[in-house]
Parts: sequence; C-alpha cells; structure tokens
Amino acid sequence: MREILEAHPTLKTFLIVMGILFVTGVAAKALSVLLNKLLKKMAEKNAKAGSKVSHKMLVKFLIAVIYVLGIITAVNQIPRLAGTLTTILAGSGVLAVIIGFAAQESFGNLISGIFLTLFKPFEAGDRITLPEKDITGYVEDITLRHTVIRTLSYTRALIPNAIMGSAIVENVDYVDGSPAQVPIKVDVAYDTDLERAVAVMGEALSAHPLYAGSKPPRVIVTGFGSSGISLLGLLPIQDAAQFTTAASDARILVKKAFDQNGIVIPYQTITISNRAPGDDIRIYTTKDS
Repeated sequence: MREILEAHPTLKTFLIVMGILFVTGVAAKALSVLLNKLLKKMAEKNAKAGSKVSHKMLVKFLIAVIYVLGIITAVNQIPRLAGTLTTILAGSGVLAVIIGFAAQESFGNLISGIFLTLFKPFEAGDRITLPEKDITGYVEDITLRHTVIRTLSYTRALIPNAIMGSAIVENVDYVDGSPAQVPIKVDVAYDTDLERAVAVMGEALSAHPLYAGSKPPRVIVTGFGSSGISLLGLLPIQDAAQFTTAASDARILVKKAFDQNGIVIPYQTITISNRAPGDDIRIYTTKDS
C-alpha cells in the first residue's frame, strides 16, 4: 500500500486531505456532544441557582474554529494550494484591511455576543425592554450574530449583538432574588380624596393572586396632568414570567375597586357640531371628572 501511495502522490495527497477533513468532522462532533452534556449539567445547576444563561453561541463558535483550522490544515497538504495559501497569508496585510472593513459589523456582533454570554446582562428567559427601540419581550437565544427576542405579540425580533451590547436594556429579571415590581399607572380626578384613592389602590393590588409582598403594595402620587392626578402602584410578584398577565389583572382589580368606591378616572370627550349646512364645524372639548 505504501508503494502504491509513493507511486501516486496525487492519490496520497487526496487521502491525506480526506483523512484530515474526516478527523475534523469527528472532532467537531465529539466536542459538540461533550460540550452539550457539560452545558446540560451546568444548566441544571444554574436552574437551581436561578440562572438561565444560554451557552449555545459559544459552542457554535468553538465548533466553527475547529472546522476553520481543519480546512486550513487540509488545504495546506495540497502542494499547489499550500504555496498559494502561504503567499496569501504572507501578503495579507491589504487583504486583512479590506476584509476587516467588510466584516467589521459581523465581527463586532460576534465579539459582542461573546461578551453578552460571559458577563450576562440578561439571560435566556429574561423579560427585557429596549426603550430606544420600543421593543419588549423575552430572550430566547443569543446566536453568533444576533439576540432572539420573543415580543409580547409573539413575534421574533432578531437584534444584532453589537446593538444589544451598547443599548440601554431594562431587565425585569435582573434582581438578587427579590420580587419583580409590576408598575400600574392610573389617573384620578382632581376632586378625589388622594389618601383614600391611594389606600383603595393598595388594597386592590394586595388582593392580586400573584402578589408576593409581605407589606401592602406601595402606591405614590407621581404628578399632576392636564385632566387628572397620576398615581403609580408597584405590585411585587415572584415569577417575572407572569409580568404581562399580572399587569393586566392588576388593572382590572384597580378599575373595579375605583368603581365600587366612586373614584373617577378622568378622560377627555370631544363633541363635533355642524348645526346647519355650510356652517363651520365646531369642536368642543371637555374633561369629565
């Protein structure tokens, strides 16, 4: 067999290249299986500690590195391509600059994704808000290029990691074990007894089935609006995944409590009048209280 390979160098090179590619594939598969088992154990351990970080992106990155190294090694075994590859690598200064500019965004997303996975400003399952982008939802995954967010309308937002790394992110679940605070905002009429309104709103929030506080929920007066006085109630819940449902149910409870106690939530009404053909349309705006 050795004599045959020595007599046919092309066949020998082909077998070597195929062997390297085969070993690369096996190594990548073995690493993938090993890392997935390791990460599964880490995920179970982190779940007990309340952590939900996803390491899928790092696994994909390491496997990609193995494939790149394997392909370069295989190509380097081909005499003609090896010389070309060496020439390219030796004179790759200008090429590197060109590729750098072309892949600057992709490389930035890759590096940002690694930092997001390592430093964990948010984790898979966290409910986050990007105020500048007006996007709110739950983190599903962090890939090599983007972060996948499932919005409250059950669509998927794919946001580049570079943006996630530099944007202001409000993370509802980024807490030290303390309950998440669900803000409930409502206006009351100016002739309302504010102390009574605050007490009624606090009692309504404390009756919420997801209420996780040991003290009455905090209700504060936040400002004076054009048609009413603004109140803000903070409902503590233990399960942040129920944030949207808890907020909806809390608003229903507050509205019912206000109706039962005669507390008015003001709103604007507009009346359009056109008394006779040809007359100008008159708009009357009033504020109910």
